[in-house]
Amino acid sequence: MRLTVADTVGMWRRAQAIGDRDVARQMRKIFKDFPAGCRQDPAAAAEAYARLMFTTSKLGRPGVRVEKQFKRKCFDVGLLGSTSEFDRLTKHAILISESCLLFHGTEAPYHHLGKRVDSIVYTNHDTLQPEGSDDYTVHYGIHCPNPSVLGTWIIEAEPLIKEGLSWYLPSYSIRRESSSRYGWHSDASTQDEHEPMSQVSPADYLMRGGQLIDPSASSPSESPLVRPVLQIDLPVVEGVSLRNFSRITVDEFDAHKRFHEFLSTHFLSMSEALNAERSQIELARLRQEIEEQVSAVRAEFVAAARRRPLGAVGAKVASTSARLVAVDGSLMRRVLATPGPITAEAFWATVDEIVENHPRATPNGEWRYVWVLSRKSRPL
Repeated sequence: MRLTVADTVGMWRRAQAIGDRDVARQMRKIFKDFPAGCRQDPAAAAEAYARLMFTTSKLGRPGVRVEKQFKRKCFDVGLLGSTSEFDRLTKHAILISESCLLFHGTEAPYHHLGKRVDSIVYTNHDTLQPEGSDDYTVHYGIHCPNPSVLGTWIIEAEPLIKEGLSWYLPSYSIRRESSSRYGWHSDASTQDEHEPMSQVSPADYLMRGGQLIDPSASSPSESPLVRPVLQIDLPVVEGVSLRNFSRITVDEFDAHKRFHEFLSTHFLSMSEALNAERSQIELARLRQEIEEQVSAVRAEFVAAARRRPLGAVGAKVASTSARLVAVDGSLMRRVLATPGPITAEAFWATVDEIVENHPRATPNGEWRYVWVLSRKSRPL
């Protein structure tokens, strides 16, 4: 008998595989409203997702659907150069990130999506007849190198997205038109060019307490403002498509969940250790605790692969190298405020430039963290 993916993961013990609950709640609403048939067309899926994430108020003010719900939240952010890296980062970051935000900046090509029209009608209180109106039109689109590739990621990662483990933040540009009519008087204004929309950025979510995830195997230079914390081998599931990986992860998530909770408590101790007089001793203690926990997760992965029919879908447990780097908080803010694309190459180049230009700068005691992941993995 040939086992399907559904048969295989159905044999796995069910778990409540939820990353960020607020993300899960909002993303389930998004996918519930997906137009019929768009999952068979990746480009249509990307456009549907972006349209559903876009909203306007009664006065024609544009915005992102989830901003109000996420106004106090922080997220981990992936440093990417192209959409083609989404799959690998999603697979390799799942153990270290409770909810990873992926995005394209406004430097990516623009793809028009449509327009939203809102009107306010004014009524004469004596005649109860309309006597004027304000009309607002917003033409909008997203910045994305390839909507078809993005749509494929959205379709295949849907189980992870709906569990709040990963999500995509569109970058919008808009062009506005407005007109007013009152009696015989009329007025109109038109914006000539599309301009980036004012919205909460990935950097904003990151600086509230998230981590950067760099999948490009970068080699950041050490300095008082950029300090290595640890280097470990993380267990990962390889040999399967992102669709199968998503289903497997959602159906067997206890190990990931426990490790997320473990890391969240240890990051608080990590900042204290970096600022301690005997920081190397404190960091060594934390490294040992984290390495022991990773070893326990790795053993659980290997045991699961041996006793469950993961081979039916070609899944294999592998290992990928990861380095955790601490970056001074004020330095991180300056780098993220620098104009230009937020890619791994641009990020570390700007870090090196600022450090070189300010050789006497000292840490302010606030640290932000970057996971640098290897591009490769090896079988366990």
